[in-house]
Amino acid sequence: MNQTFDIAVHYLLRREYPDAVRAFREVVHDEPTNAAAWSYYGIALAHLGRAPEAEAALARAVALAPRNPEAWFHLGVARSLREEWGEAASAYRRAVALVPDDMVAWHRLGVALAESGDEVAASAAFERALVLSREVPNAEGTDPAARTRADDHVEETGEREGSREAKSWLDLALSLLSLGDEEEAVAAYERAYTLDPERAQHSLFYPMLRLLTAVQGGPEEPAAGPERPRGPDGAPPRPPTRRPEVF
Repeated sequence: MNQTFDIAVHYLLRREYPDAVRAFREVVHDEPTNAAAWSYYGIALAHLGRAPEAEAALARAVALAPRNPEAWFHLGVARSLREEWGEAASAYRRAVALVPDDMVAWHRLGVALAESGDEVAASAAFERALVLSREVPNAEGTDPAARTRADDHVEETGEREGSREAKSWLDLALSLLSLGDEEEAVAAYERAYTLDPERAQHSLFYPMLRLLTAVQGGPEEPAAGPERPRGPDGAPPRPPTRRPEVF
């Protein structure tokens, strides 16, 4: 690794993406077989909204290092930005095959499958993410080196990200309800409501929620500030939403 690579990583960590792109471009020009540089280059490009270039760089990274789960994960994100849902799902599948306990990758796989119309497979992926969310220790017990990946959906913009994230929680709520897990379904709906109240209230789950709460004698819908869902131990679960900035 040359000094330019270290400088480029420094820019990426500081979220100085234009500078990071310029520096990583120089690195991959000088070291065209450097898989890590291609992967970081793709992430920096994606943060600037340059999805086609990001996808090309990340495709190069996985070609050079096909057993790198991080590159596959970020290739899935880049493809999601272009709404290439089937191809995104393929990339996420490679990521979870390499790291089966990656909760976030399972969740993103569920989103991609749902967007591509495969509701059965999406439900299975969301269920796997939910199981893993119960197993992940709290932040104090998590190895920082294991969670150092970028997941802002590579900054699709706040509103678009929140709405898409809300949809994935609503999909999970419907899946859980179909499995008979009403308590977890309501918890998933409440998470969606905190992200996008309007979308949650116009979802297919909303009339079911009204029926459930009427039967249970609870409130008809979350208040303006619904309580976060709680895990089995009473602590807030770690929802499959965001990773730290750079892997």
